[in-house]
Amino acid sequence: MKKIEVYLQSGKLEQIVETIEQVGQKGLTVFYARGRGDAERSKIHGQRGVKMQEAMFNMVDCVVAVVEDKLVDALVTKIKKQVDGDNKGLVIVSSIDDAIKL
Repeated sequence: MKKIEVYLQSGKLEQIVETIEQVGQKGLTVFYARGRGDAERSKIHGQRGVKMQEAMFNMVDCVVAVVEDKLVDALVTKIKKQVDGDNKGLVIVSSIDDAIKL
């Protein structure tokens, strides 16, 4: 089994969740975070709303799913097509040695 972690700038969450479900994966976890990376950070109003400054962090959508090995290649390919270069992000694939369902 593999753990797939998808980190994207906000806005593509629904499409990514649908993509994961389309390959036959039912369980996933979604959480929202703030992060810094290559993506341009938004501009926000500074002191007294007069001065514009760069936000310290971007809002990030995170999706985590544990999938069968046979689904990994298809899933990563579909996620890359879904994002299609208009969004900066990261997909991490990790091996899972053992998982115990509670």
